[in-house]
Amino acid sequence: MQIRTGWTRAAMAATLVAASAAAASAQTTAYVEVSEIEALEMKAQEHMQDLGEWGRAATLFRRAAELRPSSDPAGVADLIQAARLSYYHGDKGDALRDFEAAGHRALALGDVIVAANAFVDAAWVAEANGRNARALGLVGRARLLANSPLLPDEIRDDLRNRWVETETATVSTTSSGATQ
Repeated sequence: MQIRTGWTRAAMAATLVAASAAAASAQTTAYVEVSEIEALEMKAQEHMQDLGEWGRAATLFRRAAELRPSSDPAGVADLIQAARLSYYHGDKGDALRDFEAAGHRALALGDVIVAANAFVDAAWVAEANGRNARALGLVGRARLLANSPLLPDEIRDDLRNRWVETETATVSTTSSGATQ
């Protein structure tokens, strides 16, 4: 019986050592990943200094967002930054995708204000690209979020003013015979 207890203790000690090593490894991996994400964001900031490098900066912010856990709000901020840079760099398709992804990610986090603003921004980009049906769909998402009791009245009013401009432009473009 004594021998079994000795083996049991040795097995338990080995299990604890292995678990401890795995935990330390996971912490190191998480630290390396956070360092990698921060390095991407710093490099993106450097690229923002040169207008010709905004496309590269957007790509780096987008990659940083992909590496962040979906529960990290910094990923939403990275996507919004990528969307803005893409738009001004002329990559309107990437801008639309990034704004929309930021909206979905913010909504999953419960950030109704950021989500609604991201959807309105995406609608504006879609309308500017002649994608009127998509613009109206995105405005519809923002409208639903604007009904949230979590939104202060001034933010709700700002959202409404912004989507009215997009809707007006979309309707006038559609009625003048442009394609959706």
